[in-house]
Amino acid sequence: MLTSRERIRRLLAGETVDRMPNGLGGCETAGLHLLVHDRLQALLGVEPQAPTRMSTFMTTALVEPPMLEALGGDMILMSTKLCPAQLWGEGHEAQWTTTEFWGRPYRVARAWTFESRADGSIYWADHDWHCPAGGIYFDPMPAPTTDGGWNLGEPLMPDDYHPSHDIPDERLRQLEESARWLYEHTDYAIVCGEEITDLQYHVGGAQAWWMRLASEPEVVHAFLAKAVDAALDQIALLDQAVGQYADMMQLADDIGDVRGVTIGPDLWREIYKPHYMDLYQGWHQRTNMKVSMHGCGATFDILGDLIECGVDVYNPVQISARGMEPERLKAAYGDRLVLYGGCFDAVQTPPSTPADEVYDTVVRNLLILSRGGGYIFSGVHNMPGDTPDAHLEAILQAYRDCRDDPQLLNGEGTL
Repeated sequence: MLTSRERIRRLLAGETVDRMPNGLGGCETAGLHLLVHDRLQALLGVEPQAPTRMSTFMTTALVEPPMLEALGGDMILMSTKLCPAQLWGEGHEAQWTTTEFWGRPYRVARAWTFESRADGSIYWADHDWHCPAGGIYFDPMPAPTTDGGWNLGEPLMPDDYHPSHDIPDERLRQLEESARWLYEHTDYAIVCGEEITDLQYHVGGAQAWWMRLASEPEVVHAFLAKAVDAALDQIALLDQAVGQYADMMQLADDIGDVRGVTIGPDLWREIYKPHYMDLYQGWHQRTNMKVSMHGCGATFDILGDLIECGVDVYNPVQISARGMEPERLKAAYGDRLVLYGGCFDAVQTPPSTPADEVYDTVVRNLLILSRGGGYIFSGVHNMPGDTPDAHLEAILQAYRDCRDDPQLLNGEGTL
């Protein structure tokens, strides 16, 4: 039997693997809400050695080796700029402290500040975010505006934009230490999370930026070109630090909504595609870490373009969005793109859904998405905190029943 690291490396090389890989917890957007992580941990009989760690603003849990072993997971998140604390390596524990959410202790980055309030809400001072009493997520505090939220002040120009081309030496040292520790102490495939400058920065605010796409495309191109230059220099630094250990690296851009590409596929190709081509082609020239791209929404219309640019792995595979049906995705792109996620979607299977229906849905999606390989098991984005225990058991049982099916691995899976 292959080790997890061997399995993912073969999959990324387009080779046959011994079973369907499991990517739960392997990136920032294939994870588990803190609450659902702890309930699943109890269901699997994993005895916690310490309170669960929160790794992102989405209140997701850092899935650690004992939990991954119980889940049958194959990938581990090495780092993410979404968390200021080092995740792994000698001495990383000093960067974490314990706080309480929803009546339970959790570990959070020591650099973060949370305040429990008398009304039962929790205030996250670092972001000015708020989790209301009875809530399980943090939301931005609405700020008063005098412009209807359009942020139409003096527009920033490319000469005002100075993305960093650097990654501080201390951060690089932490990343190298984390990657080496994981490589030497585990057999999991190592994933470098979101660490570099990306192209989803909307200079001047989203609405003003979208208006400039049409009114000042040459200005937008100048901004994006500077972002790409910065990202490529950062990739070179990351490769020196962790390239010998990590198998893929994550980058995010929520290009779509549930209806389609938010700005339309034609405008996306005109504005963004040249820069993604430069970014991903340059990425492949600088490192052997594969491109794992996170993009929510209905992106079917431009997935072929992203593949042409150089995307290797695509997550979260939002199958409830328009045109993102598993059959259509697999038929169009299954031989050119590793699909990471998409086997269960909380939009299609809300908490009221009977467990046997959840099981049948997951099995059906897995039979489609895994046929012939090129697939990594996980859900559509992070598993919500209100996912019922019966759903958790149904999802994992469906995965176990499908993961070793030789017909799937040989491309002969049937419904």
